[in-house]
Amino acid sequence: MYLINWDPSAKRIEASFGGCITNGEAEVFLEEFREQLSACQGQEFCMVLDYATTKRLDNNVLTAFANAREAGWEAGAKKVVFVARDESEAVALTDSRLQQVIDGREEYVPYRWAA
Repeated sequence: MYLINWDPSAKRIEASFGGCITNGEAEVFLEEFREQLSACQGQEFCMVLDYATTKRLDNNVLTAFANAREAGWEAGAKKVVFVARDESEAVALTDSRLQQVIDGREEYVPYRWAA
């Protein structure tokens, strides 16, 4: 399950996930997320993808998240923040996208730091 929210006052689009995310649900999310991004076009905004409370992710879900990140860049996102399930996952994601993190375009934080 997921929830997508555009907060115009904070200029932030948030996608929050919980439970078990299937490949099919990830595809539907990506389609809806791209539609929601149209509300952000022409504005500076931040994206937050929070999957810290998910219990399980099917094998293509992280690919869908990466595609959402790329769609955000195309729509004009200034920064993308991923809220990971734990510190080790946040570190691994940071390492895999180190240049974007150094450039300040991406941030990976564990759930306990996000609050």
